[in-house]
Amino acid sequence: MKSEIVNNKNSLFLIFSWKIKKVYEKMFYQVSEELELTQNEIDVLLFLHNNAPLNTASDIARYRAMSKSMISKSVDSLYKRGYLSYDIDELDKRCIHLKIEPVAMPIVKKLHEVQKQFFDILTSNISEEEYKVMETVLNKMYENIIDELEE
Repeated sequence: MKSEIVNNKNSLFLIFSWKIKKVYEKMFYQVSEELELTQNEIDVLLFLHNNAPLNTASDIARYRAMSKSMISKSVDSLYKRGYLSYDIDELDKRCIHLKIEPVAMPIVKKLHEVQKQFFDILTSNISEEEYKVMETVLNKMYENIIDELEE
């Protein structure tokens, strides 16, 4: 493994977030080609699979940092392939709840396995104690970011 030393803690966060995204997308490249899915379509399917009961385009936009237009394009494509269906909320007709169709579950399982492999790589050589500390720190950082966005 080639080790890079980053002396500036601010740069470390930016470089880490960029590299983590690159590795994530690289791991999905082959399955993306095989299944003829874009990375955004993959992200929509995995978000819906991993985050029930969050199941609207707004939920995806909020938690996956995707533009609403990109979500709309991806949802439309997945709907046309029969991978997604939707229900209109009974209380708020503007709200549409997305649902993964059974025909897409083998695909979602394959995508979920790649995602699991990514997290296994990311957390290899990290002890349970280190993981708990990391989780605490990341949750605090997440709260800081949310606080800043809500101001």
